[in-house]
Amino acid sequence: MDSKTSATKFLLVASVFTACAGATKPDVPDTEIQRKVRADLELCNVAAGGKGYGEAVTPEGKYFFQIYGVENANGIVTCMAGKGYSGKRTDFDQDHQERRRTGGEGEPSR
Repeated sequence: MDSKTSATKFLLVASVFTACAGATKPDVPDTEIQRKVRADLELCNVAAGGKGYGEAVTPEGKYFFQIYGVENANGIVTCMAGKGYSGKRTDFDQDHQERRRTGGEGEPSR
């Protein structure tokens, strides 16, 4: 392999890593409320067994998450309520109750 081919491959790999790194960095830093809600949501997820995924928090502090299992979702919603957030479970249509894809949403109390 000549040095021109090696340089081309290196540049291609470097550009892929750069593009991926840029795609994961937020354009705007989190707001203070967003950081607090995100931290509380992560703590509640850990308390519920760390099975939550797809967590999102808006700049205003509204949160959303997905998880498998109704009891797991109830655990996170209950934990968030204990921290002063409103919340409700959001269910998706699935056949099996224990493996139901579910989640929750809420926002800071006003």
